[in-house]
Amino acid sequence: MQNRFDVIIVGARCAGAPLATLLARQGVRVAVVEQATFPRETLSSHIFEADALAFLDRLGVTERLRATGAPFVDRTDIRIEDFEIAMPWPRAPGDTGGMMSVRRHVLDPILADAAVDAGAEVRMASTVVGLSEEHGRVSGVRVSCANGECELRARLVVGADGRRSTVAALNRARKYNVVANQRALYWGYFEGADPGEQPSFLSHRWADRFVLAIPTDAGLYQALVWPEMSELARFDRDHEAVFADQIQSCEPLARAIAGARRVGKLYGAVRWSGYFREASGPGWVLAGDAGHFKDPAPGRGIGDAFRQVDALAPAIVAGLGGSDANLDEALVRWGHWRDRDFAEHYWLANDLGQSGTVPAVLSEIVRRLNEQGKAGSFLDLLNHRVKPSRLLTPARLLGATARLVARERGQRRAILGEVAALASQDARRRWLNRRPAYAAAELSPANGEPTETHVAVAPERAHQR
Repeated sequence: MQNRFDVIIVGARCAGAPLATLLARQGVRVAVVEQATFPRETLSSHIFEADALAFLDRLGVTERLRATGAPFVDRTDIRIEDFEIAMPWPRAPGDTGGMMSVRRHVLDPILADAAVDAGAEVRMASTVVGLSEEHGRVSGVRVSCANGECELRARLVVGADGRRSTVAALNRARKYNVVANQRALYWGYFEGADPGEQPSFLSHRWADRFVLAIPTDAGLYQALVWPEMSELARFDRDHEAVFADQIQSCEPLARAIAGARRVGKLYGAVRWSGYFREASGPGWVLAGDAGHFKDPAPGRGIGDAFRQVDALAPAIVAGLGGSDANLDEALVRWGHWRDRDFAEHYWLANDLGQSGTVPAVLSEIVRRLNEQGKAGSFLDLLNHRVKPSRLLTPARLLGATARLVARERGQRRAILGEVAALASQDARRRWLNRRPAYAAAELSPANGEPTETHVAVAPERAHQR
């Protein structure tokens, strides 16, 4: 095997493999280095929306997705406090479906195989242990594999290796606008569930509860709960009982799994931070979660990885056609695009994952959008086809506030206080988008506290009765 390429991509999952496919199709010599051997599970809620399905169709893997048994889900059942609506998931012309859920040990090999089919060289069970440098810029990677250690050289190294990115750590890429999670996430799978004749994506948020559910591959049904951090002690004492209590409190989910059997183990993510990282430097760039991670509440991790690499691939191709300075400039421009494109959705994800009830004024805006036949525009926030500022406008905010004050006269002070707090928060976020707050550079890929946990549960204890 050759050891010199145009581009080396570290990581073969939802950012790395599709990027390799797009580049290889343009004649770029690409090597992908992945420390795991597929199929291999990774912690992920693995839900993705219409824009992601459209990207995957352009990637040419739609039929492989269908073969997993995961249905295209074209309807949604949403509850926001006391407001509930069931409706079609919005789709643009050319979309193949509304939403889908495919477990990562099934999805990731499909993406890696597409990269191989496109002409990329994919090396599994290969761990990056260092970077090569030449004249002050990254010029390759040192890789440890079963046959020992070797060096791969390239004009560009892409870190697509997740939140604990080795490439980011070795380049001292700083995080900025870091926010901590306010809810944990647990999920499990059921066989024999009845999602109905028209399967729906279920998203219910009320009081202190937040519950999602969707059919996934192999005929399974995925249920996810988002307990507030104050609930973690209860989960630690009895994961099974508290998980069951949360899913049974959501009536349509309880109905769907009545008589079903939970299989496999219960998964959990307990602590994480949302962030942006410096996107690039001389000879390197970060893609996917390596460069930007948001609260998983809106289920945008996979779709946003696709969106990033869809814009990154042409930037790389154009940059490779010029000098090293031209390549670096192209990646800097892409990094600026990334931050502009994802900033508002980053804060939205943080809001969706916050503890407590949904602000009354936001519920009122969604209610009025539904009355006007525009509820699909709210869901298009989750398709990343509408920016929050285009939907949550000052006029809509003022209108919702006026309606709430008129309807809930005894709550006038609380409503106005809530709106003032939201306005203040928005002003601070706009400032941070222009003047980011940087965290200290990471010194190694493994520093810091553990951010996630797997929770093993014996399947025989998991029957729903």
